[in-house]
Amino acid sequence: MGDRVETLFISCGEASGDQYAGSLIRSLRKAGFTGRIWGMIGPDSLGSGAEAAWSMDELRLMGISEVLASVPRLLRLKKGITERVLVENPVAVVVVDSPDFHLPLISGLRKNGYTGKIIYLCPPTVWAWRSSRTEKLRSFCNLCLPLFGFEHDYLLRHDVPSRWVGHPLKDQLDGFKPDESLAKRLEGKQVVGLLPGSRPEEIKRLLPPLIETGRILREKDFYPLVSLAPFLPEDTRSFVMEQARDFDIFEGPGKHVLALSSAAAGSSGTAAVESLLLGTFMVVLYKASFSSWLAYKLFVKTRRISTPNIMAEEEIFPELLQKKAKTENILSCLDRFFEDGRYRERIEILMEKVRKELGAKGAIKDWAESVMEVIGR
Repeated sequence: MGDRVETLFISCGEASGDQYAGSLIRSLRKAGFTGRIWGMIGPDSLGSGAEAAWSMDELRLMGISEVLASVPRLLRLKKGITERVLVENPVAVVVVDSPDFHLPLISGLRKNGYTGKIIYLCPPTVWAWRSSRTEKLRSFCNLCLPLFGFEHDYLLRHDVPSRWVGHPLKDQLDGFKPDESLAKRLEGKQVVGLLPGSRPEEIKRLLPPLIETGRILREKDFYPLVSLAPFLPEDTRSFVMEQARDFDIFEGPGKHVLALSSAAAGSSGTAAVESLLLGTFMVVLYKASFSSWLAYKLFVKTRRISTPNIMAEEEIFPELLQKKAKTENILSCLDRFFEDGRYRERIEILMEKVRKELGAKGAIKDWAESVMEVIGR
């Protein structure tokens, strides 16, 4: 019984999930959890003292077609994790985002006799599509820790245990200061950030139109700055370095680029919420495989793809999806923002309104307290 109290399993599948997992791990230590924390993690969690039994790169996929091609490998991975968790019997299993892998994982754990606590950090977007997943969350999870208040309300309405005080980025960006050497070399320049994302397939699709955009922006006396996500696979990193070889490139978290930019264009996801909190206008791009896009069009219930826009119930950040994610459209959106003062003022008012809906600070501390409460510590 003592061993069970002293171990906690955590699993994440991409960079943003790893950041949240790393933050939770650090907060759990401050809250007094002294046991071993291990699982499928990335560099942030590893740096927080967790042990990597598997790398989060195992799940670094984008879209249905990429997932389908990897099904046999993912099934073997799920089986290996399930067997290890059942042997080690951790006091709790914490899964972060990546629902196409994590929902079958926690379902399998329960069906195979795991009786410990299961906590879902960043649970699936059941409010947008596949609402039937609420039944699995209700059946298998002791607690969900969503990122947004409207998600929390939806889960509670469907009898899913949930807790929320605010978005964790409110803590992570509170008093944030961008990289000092980067800020110094950008002094006096009107910077436009170009953020192709953190997933290899996403980067391959979005980088070419962003690079073309950057070349035209440079002719207009803007200073394009390319964001290179940290810890990318070497072939993807090399691709970015080659494509953007005549641009200034910052290798590190995209928030440094966003904080120093007058405006930005890039992949949908966490970067859009970071932009919102940092007060930086962003043109949101999404370009996935045909099968992924078809699934989105058929099943997703929201009209918009970017969370700030979903919260505002209108378009704060222009969304350029699929074939529309091309240079001329990106430039048109940026031109409107820079040249139309009334439009810019309206966007800034909407951004301020939605920022207030992201809740209070203290989310990460509350996550740790919630986990400790669930495991009875």
